[in-house]
Amino acid sequence: MQQDDKTQHEIRKIAYALWLKEGQPEGRDREHWEAAKEIWAFRSHNHVLEDDDGSSGTAKKRKQESDAA
Repeated sequence: MQQDDKTQHEIRKIAYALWLKEGQPEGRDREHWEAAKEIWAFRSHNHVLEDDDGSSGTAKKRKQESDAA
């Protein structure tokens, strides 16, 4: 898979997650795509690794640790 294809795939996954999170609204695909591009750019620039549910592994681990305390 080329870098552009991989990037597009990742952006598509983010946009889909946003769409699901917002209750699958119709007619907002462009808004979700643009938001997903911004999220992807931020994550790739900051090298933030995300879980499939969109939460960062580090933040998730901290929450689990605080819940256990």
